Amino acid sequence: MSSMGSMNVVINNNRKLLKNGKRKPFAKSLGGYEKSSNYKPYVLPEVSPHVLRRIRIKIKRQNRRLLIRQIITVIIVGLLVSYWFSRI
Repeated sequence: MSSMGSMNVVINNNRKLLKNGKRKPFAKSLGGYEKSSNYKPYVLPEVSPHVLRRIRIKIKRQNRRLLIRQIITVIIVGLLVSYWFSRI
């Protein structure tokens, strides 16, 4: 059997189980969830577009600085390792 044929067989078997009542639906087996009464959804504050733009620029600047530091660190470590191997 091909893979498509086996997938169709599985789907049909699952449908037959649900129709005949031999298998409980997934929602009924869990029993459901109760919403807690003390749940309070967090509401994000409204932010103006220019503030978002400034945050985006600041994050890009921080990421650029971090990338430069990482590149410098890798170069220094690479130079030290190559110097160490050249002395051996």
